[in-house]
Amino acid sequence: MKKSLIALAVLAASGASFAQSTVTLYGVADLGYNTDEKTVGTVATKTTGLTSILSGSRLGFRGTEDLGGGLKANFVMEYAVQPDEAATSMANRQSFVGLSGGFGSVNLGRQYTQIHGVQGTFDANGNATAAGWLGGGTSTVRQSNAIVYSTPSFSGFSAAVELGFAEAAQGGANNVTGNAGNTTAFGLNYANGPLTVKAASETIKLAKLSYTAPGAASADLSDALASRKATSIGASYDLGVAKVMAVSTSAKAGSSDKGEVKTSNFGVSVPMGAITLNATVSNGKYIDSGAASVKTNGYQVGANYSLSKRTTAYVLMGEGKNKATTATKHETFAMGVRHTF
Repeated sequence: MKKSLIALAVLAASGASFAQSTVTLYGVADLGYNTDEKTVGTVATKTTGLTSILSGSRLGFRGTEDLGGGLKANFVMEYAVQPDEAATSMANRQSFVGLSGGFGSVNLGRQYTQIHGVQGTFDANGNATAAGWLGGGTSTVRQSNAIVYSTPSFSGFSAAVELGFAEAAQGGANNVTGNAGNTTAFGLNYANGPLTVKAASETIKLAKLSYTAPGAASADLSDALASRKATSIGASYDLGVAKVMAVSTSAKAGSSDKGEVKTSNFGVSVPMGAITLNATVSNGKYIDSGAASVKTNGYQVGANYSLSKRTTAYVLMGEGKNKATTATKHETFAMGVRHTF
């Protein structure tokens, strides 16, 4: 009898140890019919087709192992996929490994930037692929070769520090080439009840400031002789019948050839049973290499219908434009289905 009890105890302990390590497969399949028209001056170019709109389609693996004493090992391996293509390359999205515990967490690898964390949180349409959202035009979504430390939450407050390494070849008397692209970023967060506030700052050594004006191709607004600096701050408040949000971003870089971009964005999300209505308006300005500032503005409106907890049908339209000498405009309309698993 004692031997049986001992055997059962060993078996139970073995089962518990297996339960302490888990790996989860997850993903998003999102496709929508999309029309995209860009007008530069009087010349318009229009394309149509299928693409991921509400969320980028992806396939991922996440895992955790309980190491004891409150310490855990964690990893994420996530890849972008294209469900509408016959062949697809699995581009790297997030991919990192780290440790977490009472001290917070430390992760190493390719991760979301602190600036994007602010901009994405306060976009009512959730980083959808559509014209009219100007809040993320200057940010890098993910940082490769990054170390990120995040504190635990203290009465709703938390913070993060991010170091990114460009891993450029060392060279020059002052190793200038080796420092180019290295990133330092800080994030502060507050979340308590209906109120959420986030702020972040980012410095990238010897990096140009690039900006995609509505309707136009991406352009460098500065040289790369000085560090590129950006700040972003946003907030949201859930009123119950609606959530209102706003985010403001500024970025500048350059020495003799300077560039600057500023944007302000306001949004509202209104749940109505299975339907959620979302809208944003944006405005801003940019300076191209010391020239006069050019004003920009845009909007997005969309509706999401929850067919289930995992499946959403959506429709989304947006427009962005600038008031340059050769004015440009970008218009999109999309409708599709997103399924998460």
